[in-house]
Amino acid sequence: MRRLEMLKAREILRLKYEKGLTTREIGESVGCGKSAVSEIIKRSKRDGLAWPIDLSDMQLMSLLYPSDKKTSDKAPEPDMDYVFKELKRKGVTLTLLWEEYKEKHSSGLMYTQFCNRYKEFKKINKITMHKEHKAGEEVEVDWAGSTMSYIDRLTGELVTAYIFVAVLPASSYPFIRAYEDMRIESWIDGHVRTYEYFGGVPQVTIPDNTKTAVIQTHRYSPTLNKSYHEMATHYGTTIIPARSRKPKDKGSVENTVGNITRRVIAALRDRQFFSLGDMNEAITLELEKFTLKPFQKMEESRLTLFEKVDKPCLMSLPRTKYEYSEWKEAKVAFNYHVEYEGFFYSVHFTYVSKLCSIRATSKTIEIYVGTERVATHCRNHNTLERYTTLPEHMSDNHKAVSKWNSERLLAWAEKTGPNTREFIKTLLENRKYPVQAYRACMAVLSLTKTYSNEVMEKASTEALTKNLYASKYFSLIVSQVAREEPKKQVEKIIENSNLRGKSSFALTGGINVK
Repeated sequence: MRRLEMLKAREILRLKYEKGLTTREIGESVGCGKSAVSEIIKRSKRDGLAWPIDLSDMQLMSLLYPSDKKTSDKAPEPDMDYVFKELKRKGVTLTLLWEEYKEKHSSGLMYTQFCNRYKEFKKINKITMHKEHKAGEEVEVDWAGSTMSYIDRLTGELVTAYIFVAVLPASSYPFIRAYEDMRIESWIDGHVRTYEYFGGVPQVTIPDNTKTAVIQTHRYSPTLNKSYHEMATHYGTTIIPARSRKPKDKGSVENTVGNITRRVIAALRDRQFFSLGDMNEAITLELEKFTLKPFQKMEESRLTLFEKVDKPCLMSLPRTKYEYSEWKEAKVAFNYHVEYEGFFYSVHFTYVSKLCSIRATSKTIEIYVGTERVATHCRNHNTLERYTTLPEHMSDNHKAVSKWNSERLLAWAEKTGPNTREFIKTLLENRKYPVQAYRACMAVLSLTKTYSNEVMEKASTEALTKNLYASKYFSLIVSQVAREEPKKQVEKIIENSNLRGKSSFALTGGINVK
């Protein structure tokens, strides 16, 4: 039954015992139902109350509504620290923990009260109520807004260092490292070092919508950088970028960035560093101090909580460490080679003019047409020999599908002159395979559209004399020859039938011209 206010209870008793009104009349007077009036009168008779009543409101309340339970039956309070930790384990819910609590304490709190206690616990301890983080399930990554700097020993310049931050939300266990830039190589290296530092891989990796990670943003299916996606596949984690302008999607890393700024970056503000390595050593020491420090309202530290909660639930690291690879879209040239950073690698001649993808690591070059890998080469770093050609990629007569060949190039050069033809012939002979010189020959012969045959012939003679057999050197020679070539100015007599001769000005008739 709902408890009435003591003011109404006193008025009911006064009207009953002093005025002698009926139950209906009393109810209409005080504004409550007959059942409520009857219950108060019944309880007053049980307790022997009579009017006037010389009791305080508290005393009257205890008489009319005595406690139904003894003090010894008071519901035991649940251990919310235990509940908080258990909820981070996979599959554990508040309902399950409440049922276990009720099995031990049958007179304990009901489910709604149990949930209210947990909400109050999170509020007091400033634990975000946006989402519950499961152990080992997620890692949030981002670049810190604050930067650090060091002095380059060689140049004396002040170099800015950018701070990569990763955190496991369930235990708030962080990893940080300084980098010279925020390019994709540094971004991926930060992830690889994060997984190594944790000793395992979370199921989900949550980055910001940075251009380094996401090529094209989209609310539901953003397009990831190809190298970044490949790294995630290697480690078996799933990349789920945070939504744009939704900081709570990665609230843990945002909070950790603030802590890192105060506890690590600020702590090193007066230190002078002379290399990135020295800076990272100092950062590592400060990070250890930070992870060992207990939480403000919990006995656990980030490290101990990580060891108990997150670490057992992380996926195992792969056998091999990920090696960074860069992807580039290209087109197979007419000489069935593709270019990557100024070097040329062959594919089978049947792929001429096909679109392809180049996957480059520090040691290898792989070429894909669609999803099929059509060629693999050791990466070339020899600037004196920029072509890498496999014999099996060439046709029997070294002719590409486009019909370009040595004979055709020599015939083209012969139209300019014998010296130009000799230079093109020398270019073809100076390569292991003539096809490797096709691009250089075409670059030379394309200059005939700009310069005269005389200039091309002189430039060819000079290039042969100086043994310079590269198209870039030839273009310099031909431009120099063109500047030195005197301009031939031929004066031409302009003929026009409308011009008047001397006869037009002769004396005629009697007109005297003075």
